[in-house]
Amino acid sequence: MTANQANPLKQFYRKESVYIQLPSRGNFYDADVIEFLENGELAIMPMTAADEIALKNPDALLSGKAIVDVITSCVPGVKKPRKLLACDIDALMIAIREASYGSEATMQLKCTNPECGAQNEYALNLDLLLNESETLDESYEVQLPSQLTVYLKPGTFETMNRQNKAAFENAKVQRAMNTAMLSDEAAMSMLARVFSTLTKLNFELINDAIEKIVFTDAEGELQTITNKNHIGDFIQNIDKSTVDLIDTKIAEINKIGIAKTLDATCITCQHKWSAPIEFNPVNFS
Repeated sequence: MTANQANPLKQFYRKESVYIQLPSRGNFYDADVIEFLENGELAIMPMTAADEIALKNPDALLSGKAIVDVITSCVPGVKKPRKLLACDIDALMIAIREASYGSEATMQLKCTNPECGAQNEYALNLDLLLNESETLDESYEVQLPSQLTVYLKPGTFETMNRQNKAAFENAKVQRAMNTAMLSDEAAMSMLARVFSTLTKLNFELINDAIEKIVFTDAEGELQTITNKNHIGDFIQNIDKSTVDLIDTKIAEINKIGIAKTLDATCITCQHKWSAPIEFNPVNFS
């Protein structure tokens, strides 16, 4: 067989087996990020052996490279995975999990009743989870008391990745503080650095989420501000209650998409609680 000859085994390659609509429905994207099918869906292929290995690499997971590589491999319609919204990443990873291992996944949950603590196993229907996901509106805005209108967008993959890295670093500091013999002064200094880092990150994430700020100036002219430096200065110099208004709306938007909790009932003591749904790529199978 020559180099240019078609591989006769190609007919046995993996094929698309799951089709989904994204929670975003394509809103908030430039035209070159995703190429949808005619019906607005995306085709999903199962993972290869190389994809599964990528999801076992802690460094690649922390940097986001593993997620990018797996989506590139399994979702040919996504052209720029790093431009995806976080809610769409969630949906795609669940769809890839379904295409690779089937529509049912199990979760181990510990009863939150302090007098029980029994382990419970729950079956999740991934197809149902995807079909019942909430969808984003075409735009979001919050009206401030100062008569400014702030237009917001959902969190992106890059935003999610920065939050994950910050959480990882914060957890490392907490472990170090719990295991090291630190003076009160050293512990306070370490906590101050963590607090400063998280505060800076929060302002950056708010800035990222603001698409534009619109207001009418003293001359009655409509002004639209998209300059990120100007928006950043604005966030740093408004009162906390105004920041909280914006932050609350951002948090509300970022909850839209795949359900993050399920109603659980302990099989041992019948205690009911709301349990988080977690899909850890490291334990994807």
